[in-house]
Amino acid sequence: MNDPRQYAADLADDYLGDRLDAAGNPPGLRETVIDLVADAFPDVETLMGTQLNLLTNGHRSQLPDAYLADHAAAEDALQHAAAGLRAALAQAGRLGNAQTFEHHAAARLRDDPRAALRAELARVPRPLTRPEALVCSLDPAPWFSDSHQADKPWPTPGFASLTGLRFLPGGAAALARVDDGPHASWVQIGLFERQRTPARRHPDRPARQLQIIAGLEALNGDPPPDTLPVSQAPRQLWTRPWRRLGLGFPRAESAAAHISVADQALMALTTAGSTSMVDAPRRRSGLGLPPYVLVPAASVVASLDLEPTNGICGFSLSDTAGEALICRQWHGHLVHDGSYEPLLPVVAGADLLIRPDLFTRLQDTIGVSRCRTGVSIHHMSVAEGDAAHDDED
Repeated sequence: MNDPRQYAADLADDYLGDRLDAAGNPPGLRETVIDLVADAFPDVETLMGTQLNLLTNGHRSQLPDAYLADHAAAEDALQHAAAGLRAALAQAGRLGNAQTFEHHAAARLRDDPRAALRAELARVPRPLTRPEALVCSLDPAPWFSDSHQADKPWPTPGFASLTGLRFLPGGAAALARVDDGPHASWVQIGLFERQRTPARRHPDRPARQLQIIAGLEALNGDPPPDTLPVSQAPRQLWTRPWRRLGLGFPRAESAAAHISVADQALMALTTAGSTSMVDAPRRRSGLGLPPYVLVPAASVVASLDLEPTNGICGFSLSDTAGEALICRQWHGHLVHDGSYEPLLPVVAGADLLIRPDLFTRLQDTIGVSRCRTGVSIHHMSVAEGDAAHDDED
């Protein structure tokens, strides 16, 4: 590494940025963290090299899902720097109650595991639920046949008709329903799945990626081109009552009125640490967190007057009749890149399910003629040299 201080600054922004922002960026804290990480860099670089050799055999272009030395160094630097924060502020003339200050500072700067725990509780085996037009995506992105060592067509023939498609015919009727299990007959109003396979060195095979987004939209006409069927919404809708989030809807009736006339996507695709995937497209979401979390639009939660489900659960909202809307998470389908390395999960996804009676109510609020099933399909192939260190994008 030619510039340890720049690396330390990038690490502070990527790994600690959300917590530093939440704490109001106390004067000098970020700079102290950067100094401590930069000073520790020689040891961090050596330890991280050893970790990568052990976890990836020294060849993988994607970082392993592990707590590596760079993150440990940043966390250690933050805690050491924050321990002297109140004294530093006192020297600058800012005094306050010690116990209150320490409590609030710790709450904002700590590494919060709750989102990761919810994601694990929301995890299911990869479901087969998806719109009929997207059934061809159930066979993960073809890469390499271990038995015959032969290429398969790419992209798969079923996607030729979907290229450039922005919505599915049939309106809301194109949405899928769950066939069995505890949520049988529930309606899937949102779906995200990313499939990717690594480049293979011998024989040469390019890395491949397929991304699928589908979701319910309320529109008076066709959706604008070059847009996605997703909106923005805070992930805190899963954990905090919507009335406390300042969403602009004083009552459920006002949210319903908004949905009945406004053009909007009713699903949001977020990272676990920001309000939309546009906010921080390259920011890693942290150990144990999924890269993306689906959230219903705030207007949906407010119009149906849903509240976070009580007790220990994944991503779940309820009403007086019980559980009403959930987000499921999955990842798996392990492959290797031909270099005797650990297997890599190449399929990661999430969906939103809503109870049938609430879907009917939501559809009536939107207006049947305004319901659309929006989609976005993107696929690509990348040579090995061009795919280096594509760790979470």
